[in-house]
Amino acid sequence: MKKRILFLFLLFLFFSFLFSQQRSFKVVAKSNTGETVNLYTDCYALVIGVSDYQSGWPDLPNAVRDADEIGDALSSLGFIVTRVKDPNKQELMGALDDFIFNAGQGKDNCLVIFFAGHGHTERLAYGDDMGYIVPKDAPNPDQDMSGFKQRAIDMQTVEAYARRIEAKHALFLFDSCFSGAIFNISRAKPPVYISYKTARQVRQFITAGGADETVPDNSIFKKQIIEALQGEADRNDDGYLTGTELGEFLEEKVVVYSREAQHPQYGKIRDPNLDKGDFVFKLKTKPAVVKPVITKPVKPKPAAGYGYLLISSYPPAKVEIDGKLYGVVPPILEVNLPTGEHSIRFFNKDLNIEETIVVDLSKGERKRVHKRFDDNK
Repeated sequence: MKKRILFLFLLFLFFSFLFSQQRSFKVVAKSNTGETVNLYTDCYALVIGVSDYQSGWPDLPNAVRDADEIGDALSSLGFIVTRVKDPNKQELMGALDDFIFNAGQGKDNCLVIFFAGHGHTERLAYGDDMGYIVPKDAPNPDQDMSGFKQRAIDMQTVEAYARRIEAKHALFLFDSCFSGAIFNISRAKPPVYISYKTARQVRQFITAGGADETVPDNSIFKKQIIEALQGEADRNDDGYLTGTELGEFLEEKVVVYSREAQHPQYGKIRDPNLDKGDFVFKLKTKPAVVKPVITKPVKPKPAAGYGYLLISSYPPAKVEIDGKLYGVVPPILEVNLPTGEHSIRFFNKDLNIEETIVVDLSKGERKRVHKRFDDNK
């Protein structure tokens, strides 16, 4: 009996060790040097829609549906999605608490919080503007200002939640219009490549419009987020979408499609410890483009013998010659081949690189072949 217990204990330790060794980041990226950047262990989303208002606000029939559609889009990218429909203040705060103090405590996780519902901005006594998101039981401030402030959730509370998150990256998306004073609206160009700097801590915010604007229930903002997640905002075509790229895309598209009625705001929290990174969505792989086969005239065979091909590329890529895999470049690949035509295929799925060229090698020749794929972006 003792031997059996010892065996089961050792078996448990073995599988525990095996699991710990096999656990890996679910979301990884490649830098411009070909290095693997570990981004996230798990990705979580909390999507909230408020359609049925009870205290003087007009209903928003599409808000719950919009939140569901955003949840579906994120789920298709591997996010674990929690959905909250028509919450009152207590239910909304409870959902935020559960989400942030569970999923939000994994240091290598990423979080998306999406809210579709009414937003409001009030000028405070000391002159600053304060933005609010409105749960279903918050009264209209024109009818009951004290009750509104008691039940609406102000941006200082949202900022406090953002600071309690331990996860590496958090992105807040508000399909509402209000003041975005808690975040820094200064712009930064999105990174050309995903890098270790991208993976530093960040809390990012995007709103559908400014303080004095109105968001229609038929949401342009939601539609453009979904298009962005489907690859439309991936301007450098690297298979990744950063929070900054998303903000720029929404600012450009929503302004146009709303006929300048909405001006999305985006930025990072005003904190030097939480504004260095950039949120990263790993998008679905685009289908490979089938290139037409071009038939070339037959050339006379050169004299029998051998030559050398010296092959390199930037960014890094795998190399196949005449259908045989020879390795990854750089470093320079030097191959001794018979004279004649040879098909060289460069490919890197992570960077969407796929190109085949044909070279003609003469006897005793040392031919240099170098491809730069960043010029094609």
